[in-house]
Amino acid sequence: MSAHTTLPGRHRRSVEGPPGRTRGHSRAGWIVPLVLAVLYGFYAQNIEREGSMVTVGQAMLGVVSGLVFGVLCHLLWRYRGRLPRELRAVAFGSLAGLAVGWLYSLSGNSVLTVAVVSLIVGAGVGCAAFYVFYTHE
Repeated sequence: MSAHTTLPGRHRRSVEGPPGRTRGHSRAGWIVPLVLAVLYGFYAQNIEREGSMVTVGQAMLGVVSGLVFGVLCHLLWRYRGRLPRELRAVAFGSLAGLAVGWLYSLSGNSVLTVAVVSLIVGAGVGCAAFYVFYTHE
């Protein structure tokens, strides 16, 4: 007589951390968006600078761009588990498309070109994110 065997699945189970620490408040939840925000802000300021000396307006552009991008990354990273995989993929694609579109618009290209590049990048990242989420859940 054959018996069925239960094999371990590929899904992840939530592991309880140390007491007083909740899920979603990890170091990666703060460090990764912080590093991305600094790099993004520096790159935005560097595009606007165009080889000249740094002015206060350019520095403020970099700080505000990095701050907005960092906050959006942190919020998306923190609440990603509460979204269904389709909406999560759309959120990651939208964030990537908006971020690349803003940087591309700083280089002085036309609005139509910026919109097309943003849509292509957003759709590509959204499709890739959906594929990753679908195959790993």
